[in-house]
Amino acid sequence: MAATPESLSSSLDTLYSTTWQLMRDEAVDNIFTATPFWYWLYSKGRIRRETGGRWIGIQILYAKNTTVASLGPGGTVDITNANTITTAKYDWKYLAGSVVRLFSEDTENRGRSQIQNLAESKLKNLELAVIDTMETQSLAVGTGNNGLDLVGLQSIVKNDPTTNPADPPGNIGGIDAATNTFWRNQTRTWSTAGMSAGDADIAFNMRKLYNLSSVGNDHPTLGLTEDTQYERYEASLTNILRIVDKDLGDVGFEALRYKGMALAWSPSAPANQLYMLNERYLEFVIESSADFHMTPWKTIPNQLDRVAQIVVKGALVTSNRRMQGVLITMPD
Repeated sequence: MAATPESLSSSLDTLYSTTWQLMRDEAVDNIFTATPFWYWLYSKGRIRRETGGRWIGIQILYAKNTTVASLGPGGTVDITNANTITTAKYDWKYLAGSVVRLFSEDTENRGRSQIQNLAESKLKNLELAVIDTMETQSLAVGTGNNGLDLVGLQSIVKNDPTTNPADPPGNIGGIDAATNTFWRNQTRTWSTAGMSAGDADIAFNMRKLYNLSSVGNDHPTLGLTEDTQYERYEASLTNILRIVDKDLGDVGFEALRYKGMALAWSPSAPANQLYMLNERYLEFVIESSADFHMTPWKTIPNQLDRVAQIVVKGALVTSNRRMQGVLITMPD
């Protein structure tokens, strides 16, 4: 008996959904290993799943406990309740893309191998679009699509950390950086004042920002910039000093080593800037019920075609802006 349109549609719904389930784990790995920034978060264990919640709450240690002091015989210990913790609240962001099945394609590609190849091609194309969109948004401000985009590094690590990003996205984590100095990232404006003879201008400025963004043995671990500034740093090195970062280099990224930090470049990075990031205080949080999952297939109104979406619900968040830095106004 010939297949009816309804049974054909149902069979293809199942085939596409099953294909995505088979592809999903590899696709998610591909998404998080396709660019230096996302691979860095992924390899450092900074992709976290969370279940439920209207928003993402991140505990912030913003002051020291002042009760610790020397104690003599018969002395007393300060029992003042130290108010040193607050909560940063991040809104969930939704990123989704569609897979459309044309009725004409469903009926023309009837062989199982033809259908399988078509399904894999459509889903792979969507995977590549997700990679591109996440990379672009992670290095942007977060104002795109009326503030629905991911809040990116240009807001989290702001050129002027004494001000808040315009609304949207507004205050990062709901904390006012204009009045709370603990919630300000490090920034350095390019300068060669005080540079020693024979020192490279970019190495001098990077050293200053690296030290600003470090506390004790807590240092930035990823430097991220555009290709022009990456090439500037590369040109400043001698062959003896040109050390390739092994972790990023082993997965195919152009990356150099600066002290304990990998330096890489992205075409989405803003011009004339260089970020220094510390993964201890940056993470991408995903809501587990929308973890690159596929929605049910739906008929498009007034059409014979069908559509499903791949959706992720998450946000790029920070628990300590002070440990992130940006070098600005770098010359071309």
